Amino acid sequence: MNSLKVAIIDDEPDAITSIELIIKEFCKNVEVVATANLIDKGWDKIKETEPDLVFLDIDLPRGSGFDLLERFPIRRFDVVFITAYSKFEKKAQQFGALKYLQKPIDIDLFVKVVEDVRNHRLKNPQAVFKLMP
Repeated sequence: MNSLKVAIIDDEPDAITSIELIIKEFCKNVEVVATANLIDKGWDKIKETEPDLVFLDIDLPRGSGFDLLERFPIRRFDVVFITAYSKFEKKAQQFGALKYLQKPIDIDLFVKVVEDVRNHRLKNPQAVFKLMP
């Protein structure tokens, strides 16, 4: 597999920077192709860059990560939520999230999640997630 293309959608600049640094330092063949701090900007960046994986915060200005995913009823990218809230884990599963990480980020777990996503994509190269109404 070529490099894993990643988008990071989070309203906290420090969180985006932290994720970028972890990827650069610990994750081989992973390229951050987009970052955004708002739902509309995230929508545009995902459409423009077509990432393989989106790291997505739940609590965003003027909505949530779930609101963003509803704009992609059929999607070809995988989602990993990174959030400070544990209470949304079940809802994240309903939205097809592969993993749910809590802040602060555990680097070892993060690296394992990236490898899990890579393996999932290798086994399911044409996977499409369809959001059920």
